[in-house]
Amino acid sequence: MSNLVPKFSPKAIIRSRSIGIVTGGLVVISGSAIALNWTFLRRVVTHPDNSITNTDWYKPLAKVKGKPSAIPVATSKSIPQDSLNKILAYAQANNSSALLVLHKGEMVLERYWRNFTPTSTSNSMSLSKTVVALLIGIAIEEGHIDSELDPVAKYIPEWSEDERKKITLQDLMYMQSGLRNEDNTYSLTSDLVQMYAGSNADAVAVNIPAIQSPGNAFDYNNANTQILGIVLERATGEKYVDYLSTRLWQPLKANDAAIWLDQPQGHPKTFCCLFATPQDWGKVGQLFINRGNVNNKQIVASAWLDKMTQPSSVESSYGYQIWLKAKTKAKPGGIDRRASQPFLAKDTFISMGHLFNESMLFPLMT
Repeated sequence: MSNLVPKFSPKAIIRSRSIGIVTGGLVVISGSAIALNWTFLRRVVTHPDNSITNTDWYKPLAKVKGKPSAIPVATSKSIPQDSLNKILAYAQANNSSALLVLHKGEMVLERYWRNFTPTSTSNSMSLSKTVVALLIGIAIEEGHIDSELDPVAKYIPEWSEDERKKITLQDLMYMQSGLRNEDNTYSLTSDLVQMYAGSNADAVAVNIPAIQSPGNAFDYNNANTQILGIVLERATGEKYVDYLSTRLWQPLKANDAAIWLDQPQGHPKTFCCLFATPQDWGKVGQLFINRGNVNNKQIVASAWLDKMTQPSSVESSYGYQIWLKAKTKAKPGGIDRRASQPFLAKDTFISMGHLFNESMLFPLMT
């Protein structure tokens, strides 16, 4: 499950490689020379064991401005207490930090563990992918992007001269782009480690070649989402952090959030690292339940949410940057997204972070 976002293992990398020379940012590893900068090396050496809740490690961060408003607390028992007790016991048994249950926009249950509080933030990991897809829909509604069927090369002309010119925005969102997927987190040179720990995530993503035709196979590749972030900035002419703030975060009445930049004044790591509170993720989930409407204002087109939750033709469990089901049995030779228990509601869809460390189950918030 490491390709949800890097299961980054810098200590294992260092143990498994003989580092011979470090001078001027050039590192010789097992006889091969690769160009690395000091930011990359520092991140490799100091990466925390708990990369979800150790938020102080992630620097620099860019503020995503919100307009905070608390979720109202339910005044009546809309869900049987026995059901809530089972949910609570399950979350606690699975070493959760926070559990929120919403019903009709009101907080029915809210619990925290492991020194986590209502104001604590954590690294969302791949929950941020769902946010990117929401912003793509908003950009289409605003006319910045014509359609998700547009070729990526329309916005990234660097791709217009090779096989990548065939890749559409939809291919990126469905994780069927055909781009090389180097997700080996035990290699300093892999695309995923370079995007995660490096200081130019956009350049790494843009330079990844295609190794097969788009639309043929599902391959969960973090580069797809990083490229969607580049498309958003180029299409809208706005910084990603500003577009996220004004089009989604403030309309949601969310608290100030933060996103990890690859370097000071640099590019956001849109494939992974958005830091927000549990209540704010609850508001993102409620947005789906309310068909894109917040306080009688349509934030995201309901038709776009329908598209996001339609399965890919090559992977029935995945939509536009969101999981549509988590199976209790792994598909032979396929991607492993097993749930410890089956979902009782057939219409459940889920946004998942690294190894399920961050998750939102949307039908619980009806």
